[in-house]
Amino acid sequence: MVVSLFVFLVMGTIEFGRAWMIANMITHAARDGARIAATAQGRGTGGTITSTAPIKTQVLNDIQNVTPTTGLTVNVTQPTISGIPMVQVQVTGTVPYLFKLVGTSFSVNRTATFRDEGR
Repeated sequence: MVVSLFVFLVMGTIEFGRAWMIANMITHAARDGARIAATAQGRGTGGTITSTAPIKTQVLNDIQNVTPTTGLTVNVTQPTISGIPMVQVQVTGTVPYLFKLVGTSFSVNRTATFRDEGR
């Protein structure tokens, strides 16, 4: 009985640590993507980014090192906040649990915002 409780506790600790690591990796990938978007070359009229595909690919490549990216989407936007042009990269979706002790997956929603240096 004690062994089964110990195994369950260890599995929970591993699951929590893995989920924390993946959430951090997604946060860092979104931040790196926003930095790339803020300094992107080849802009159209008004300083808008003409192609966001390379930015999205870079973010997903950073994430796929730790988890499958099939349940994740990346959105790149260029809002103006308080009159300042910005770039936002948002990663949303679900990530599967390893042991599925408390469910099959957890959802992530991470956004990184940088000042747009190209507008």
